This record gives sequence, C-alpha cells and structure tokens, in this order.
Amino acid sequence: MSRKNKKVVLKKTDRLTALLRNDKFLLAISMIVSFFLWTAISMHNGETANYPINDIPVTMELSDEAVQDKLCVVSINGMSVQDFKTTVKVRGNSVTVGSLTAKDIQVYGSNLGNIVTSGTYNVTLLAKQIGIKSNYDIVSLSPSEVSVFVDRNIEKELTIESKINASIPTGYYMGSPSFSQKIVTVSGPEQSVSKVAKAVVEYNSEKELTETTVLENLPIELLDETGKVINDDALNIQPLNVDATIPVLVKKTVPFTLNYENKPEGIDLNEFIKIEPSEVEIAASEDVIHDIDSISLGSIDFDQLSYGTASMEFDPVMPEGVRNLNNIEKVNVNFNLSGYSTRTFTITAFSFRNVPAGLIGEYSPYSSIVVRAIGPKQEISKLTSADILAVIDLSDAKVGNFDVPLSMSVQGSGSCWIYGEYELNVTLQDLNDVSSELSVASGSDTETSTDSR
Repeated sequence: MSRKNKKVVLKKTDRLTALLRNDKFLLAISMIVSFFLWTAISMHNGETANYPINDIPVTMELSDEAVQDKLCVVSINGMSVQDFKTTVKVRGNSVTVGSLTAKDIQVYGSNLGNIVTSGTYNVTLLAKQIGIKSNYDIVSLSPSEVSVFVDRNIEKELTIESKINASIPTGYYMGSPSFSQKIVTVSGPEQSVSKVAKAVVEYNSEKELTETTVLENLPIELLDETGKVINDDALNIQPLNVDATIPVLVKKTVPFTLNYENKPEGIDLNEFIKIEPSEVEIAASEDVIHDIDSISLGSIDFDQLSYGTASMEFDPVMPEGVRNLNNIEKVNVNFNLSGYSTRTFTITAFSFRNVPAGLIGEYSPYSSIVVRAIGPKQEISKLTSADILAVIDLSDAKVGNFDVPLSMSVQGSGSCWIYGEYELNVTLQDLNDVSSELSVASGSDTETSTDSR
C-alpha cells in the first residue's frame, strides 16, 4: 500500500470513530433501528388480540337545515352529549391494538340527516378509524344504538334579583343591593330555558353591617316558577357570578329651611310661614351626614310675594350622596295672610345711590310710578307715599339714557313690603358736560339782561 492510500484510509477511520463517539448521531441511529425493528415485529408477528377502547365521545352532526333552525342534540340516553361515552372493541396485532387510544377512533350518529324538529329519536352509532394506525379491525361498538333528545337552542335575558339578607344596628339604613351586572343571559335547549323564571343571588350575612359592603363572586341561581332551584347541565349562564354592593348609611332627621330676600325685619316667620312637611329623614355616609343640619328648599323673594299668594310648592333637592328616605317629592310653603291688607301708592320722589364718580343722574320731574304695598292692616293703614323709599342704584352705569330697576322699601314699618318690580327712565351725564351747559346758559342770561337795558 502506498503512503498516499494509507493516509486516506486513516482519515476515513478517524471520521468513523468521531461519529461513533457523537451522542446525537448514536441517538438518531438508535431511533431509526428501533422503528424498523418495531415495524418488522408488527408486520410479521402473527399474534392477534381483541382489545376494548373505552371513553370514546360521540359526534352528533345534524343537517344544515336543522342547524339553521337552531336545533341541537341536547342529550344521549338521558346524559349530556359531553358526558356520554362509548366503548369500541378492536381486533388486530397485539402491539398495534395495545397502543390505541380514544383519539384513534371516531364514534358518530349515522342517521341524523332526517331530523328537522324537536323530539326524541333512536340513532344508530357507527365507529371508524381516524388515526395513522390502520392494521386492525373494529369488531363491535357498545352501545350501538342510543336515544337522543333534540331541541331548539334559545336564549333568555333575566334581571338579577336579590335574596341577600343582612342586619344593621338601630340608626342605620340599608339600601337595596346593586350588582356588578344587572342582566344574566341563559341559553340552551328550549325545553330547559323555558323552565327558568328567575335569576337570583342569595347570601346571608352572619354579622351586622355598619358600612357599605361589597360581596365578591356571588353565584347566580336559576329558579322555576315555584321558586325551586334549577340544576340543568344543558343550561349555559353568563355571567356565572357577580359582585354585590350593599349600601349601609347613617340615618338622620333634619328640617326643611328657606332663604329669604327683601324680607321685612318685623315679620315673625314662625307665624307667617308654615312648611309642610317640615322635616325629612335622610341617610348618607357618616362623613357626609355629619355636616348636614337641614335641607334648603331655595329662596323666597318678598318682592315676588303678592297678597293673593296662599302657598308655594318646592321640589326638595338632596345634596350629593344623600338619600331622601321619606321619598318626599313636593314640599308646600303656606303663607298666613290673615290680618294682612294691601294698598297702592303713587311715588314721585326718587333718590340716587352709587352714582359713578364724575357723572350725574337725573329723571323727568313728571316721573311717577304706582306701587302696591302689603302688610298688617293696622300698619298699612297708616302708610303714606312719603313712607315708600324708591332708590335708583347706578352701580356700574354708563353715560346714556336707560330704564333702571328701582329698589323699593317701606320706612316706618317693620312688617310691610312692596310687591312687584319697578323701573324708572334715567339719564346719566358727564358732570363736566353739565357744567359747560350751565356756563353757557349763564352767559346767555347776561346778554339778555344787557340788551334789556
């Protein structure tokens, strides 16, 4: 052998040695050899065996027409489709059949195509191979015939009702629980869904509640018309659980109050005004209710209170976070006008107030207004026009001619007031312009005097 050929042989030997020392190469060779050995044994082993394959589910496929009509197989032999299982007996090579599982065989209903309406039907079951292993035979199927119930799949929505029971101490108020979702959707076979009358959440608290409480993940129960709980695996419930919030508040009784504008100082409100109802029971969290001593109804302006007004109606508005436990929607304010009378007065004298600097106001010397006064008979009978003060407030007014609201009051009487709104036409001028006009007028008088002479 030449030296060159000897080197080539040595290199091939080194490569083979390296491969034999490579773990990955040896593992691959082992798997290939094992596969061929298993195949050879399976093909040439003449031993056959019968073997049962258990817990095989059943496939039930209705026709397209039935599916479009929302029909579905509800149960098989009285069990849900998901829970019903079959057993298939196979025969073949002992190695092959010993390795089979439920995933290698499909069991299905063979005569479902004619079902187009709800009802109970007898269905023949068949089995077929669906795995990669095929050198075996299906010998028998148990059961081979079943009774199936077919029904229309429908959906119903129900408002979740509360059956939550809890106690509270005296002086507290517990409102109706509210849920994280108000509606539950129940779906399934029409026969099952039609039995559902109510969806309720039930909970019994073992301790007294003194603050608003949240209960998490409470299960929803379905009831029939008699109030019996429905346990039907064919029904699908969404959601299965909800959170419940139980409002627990502190109670308090407070009076209704009014604000008054332009009220005569001498009027005794306790005698003159009666609020019905005079108080209300409220509830709120402890931090909110601590600062509430009354509920204001709004304001009464005596300028708008006429002699013929016997009562006014107010809508009570609760502060944020406060509940009106008495559900009072209207409050009547009655006025005691017995012993009161009314008179009219013609006013010709007016006074200015808050005249802007550098300006001067004036009104026509022929200006007059007729006002109506209301008050106790003894006091109003003594009034004269001079007792009525009409003030022209020129705050923020500008130069020009305009109508100005009048502020009316009664002097010399603490229990009379002026009813109505009144205005007066006023001219507001720059003081310098008025002075110039006066100077010109004075010069004209001098000239006339000179000419006379």
